Amino acid sequence: MVVLAGLGGGCSQDEEPEAATGCAATVREASLATEVDEQITLLDLALARCISVGALVGEMERYPGIVGYSPATFVELRCGTATDDTVRTSAVCTSYAAPATTVLPVSPDVVYVAETLDGRRIEIVPDADTPFVDGRPEPMQRTVDIAVESGCQGVIAERDRWIALIGDPTVGDEASAYARHAENVASYIRCVFEPLSASPPATG
Repeated sequence: MVVLAGLGGGCSQDEEPEAATGCAATVREASLATEVDEQITLLDLALARCISVGALVGEMERYPGIVGYSPATFVELRCGTATDDTVRTSAVCTSYAAPATTVLPVSPDVVYVAETLDGRRIEIVPDADTPFVDGRPEPMQRTVDIAVESGCQGVIAERDRWIALIGDPTVGDEASAYARHAENVASYIRCVFEPLSASPPATG
């Protein structure tokens, strides 16, 4: 906050329009968007206006839940699946290199909070049946991989696979959370589908 105040005090009138349409301002506007399509459009603008992956991720992390999953996953999805030249040639996407994923060992100290289709928040911890990859459940990373490899058809099929397991007493809540995550992913690669979740992805 001190740095921002210092910069604001030294800005000239010529610099104000840039500040109002820069990386931070665009991400903030996206966090306030009430419609998913509007948010996607604004975050696509942020891809071009932020000077690096780190800059975009850093701004998005100021608004927890802005896209319903990690900012790094958002970058991976948009840069990996975009057909729009504006997105593919954006400052962030042209400098983006997908990080190597790391499967974490089982640890009771790792907790991932996820949202189910009916809007409840549940805690998922790594265990023998649920390994974690880069801090989140492996099924969520798998959905991102499916989006890159198979697009909308694969993501919706993955969602429906998890929906079929919601009645299973051993994995029901997790299955619902994975289905919700698949819907979020589908929204951000602009799939046309009938959402089953009770509410749209969180917007900050």
